[in-house]
Amino acid sequence: MKNKNILLLFWALVMLAGTSCNKYLDINKSPLTATEIEPKLLFGYAITAWDVNKNSGDAWIPLSFMAQNLASGNDLDWFGGNSYDLSPNTLGNTWKVYYSTAGNNLKLAIRAAEGAEPANNNAAAQCKIVLAQLVYEATTLYGDVPFSEAWDPEKNPYPHYQPQKEVLEGVIKLLDEAMAQIDEASPLKISDYDVFYKGDLTKWRKLANSIKFKTLMVMVDKDPSKASAIGELLNNPSSMMSSAADNWVYSYYTASNQENPKFRLFKTYTNETNTFLYAHKNVYDFMAPKNDPRIPRYFKTGADGQYHALASDEPYNANSSLISDYLYRKDAPSVITSYQEIALLKAEAYARGLGVARDLAKAQDLYRAGVEASMKFYQADNGAIAEYVSDPARLVPLTIATDPVKEIHIQQWLDLMDRPMEAFVQWRRSGPEGSEVPALTVPPRATQGPLIRRFPLSPDESAANPNIPNPQPKYYDKMWFDL
Repeated sequence: MKNKNILLLFWALVMLAGTSCNKYLDINKSPLTATEIEPKLLFGYAITAWDVNKNSGDAWIPLSFMAQNLASGNDLDWFGGNSYDLSPNTLGNTWKVYYSTAGNNLKLAIRAAEGAEPANNNAAAQCKIVLAQLVYEATTLYGDVPFSEAWDPEKNPYPHYQPQKEVLEGVIKLLDEAMAQIDEASPLKISDYDVFYKGDLTKWRKLANSIKFKTLMVMVDKDPSKASAIGELLNNPSSMMSSAADNWVYSYYTASNQENPKFRLFKTYTNETNTFLYAHKNVYDFMAPKNDPRIPRYFKTGADGQYHALASDEPYNANSSLISDYLYRKDAPSVITSYQEIALLKAEAYARGLGVARDLAKAQDLYRAGVEASMKFYQADNGAIAEYVSDPARLVPLTIATDPVKEIHIQQWLDLMDRPMEAFVQWRRSGPEGSEVPALTVPPRATQGPLIRRFPLSPDESAANPNIPNPQPKYYDKMWFDL
């Protein structure tokens, strides 16, 4: 068994020290006992704890196998042989990020910023935008979750759960509140601890609108009334991300203890090299027939010099293609929301006529821009990119495609290959059950039953909060947005 004892440790790994923001982790050990603390310190701690969890064994690896965008090579022994038998560390540590280490610190930062004299409304807005993203992630992973009563243990020690629709409405409201608070003329804001935009409030406003747009796109199939709000954003394209310069990324570096958390997993346990995550046929089989320029950036060739992807639970061999070291390099940025992601969502909205007249020509422009931006983000060969996007046999024009929305969904899936949290949402929202893109099947070694569609609740939360849903949701229960 490959990496036998090493992989057992992934689920217990809490990498909250020594990232690119390790100075942020030297503060706020117990924020509830502090009498006064700067919002930027709470903000810095929160974003570091959040991003490390998202890119660690607690969230990234299990979600990769759940979403089936990475293959295990049949080496699932740290799951007990069952990729649907999720570790309590996965469920609990991820929950704690949203409702304790990150979410709670952001809520405290908002209170501190708004209660300062003078009020630091920009700092509050920055924190609210990040908190909105955390809540979006929490509800798309767990379903109905606490929101209105969350992060206030004195008033609501046992917060009630709210329906997912209400939570997503709350995300939009939180983003609107943040944008109303932003004052570009004010010098009061988080700058030095803002590893994303260095206090550029114009970019923060674009980010808020982009998260809002993404949230609306998740909601619109279940609540068609959201199309009007989608149309308002589409009719004001400069309000959202408009180039790669607007990308929401957490930067990492080559210096020791400042590397990307994924690299640090391999640095700690497998001599700095990925030895157990493989190319999945659900991704590679879309790319290979069209010689996608991202292939050598995503995957390594096998011992025979060729690419060979695996199905879920398919045993690896010497010719199997591992995920590339490029994706897990020291200074690989952690992508939270990208321009290409928003461009492809815009293309989908125009192709479907969501809040605007159906316009396949406009959708085609955005589709091509999104695909090109994705390939450039992953530093594919520029000549190969130009050939790909100009070849109608490879990038099928939406104006002649049999199913233009499916073509967009394929490219959304490919762009999210190593972002399993986002890929898992995209797969579920890509069509009613049975018609999602791609068509997934239950892995052979997974629990026999329906496809996994969510995280069950954290065991710690189940034991501590008497207001949890009854009955508790099962892994195969669809959420409100999941048709």
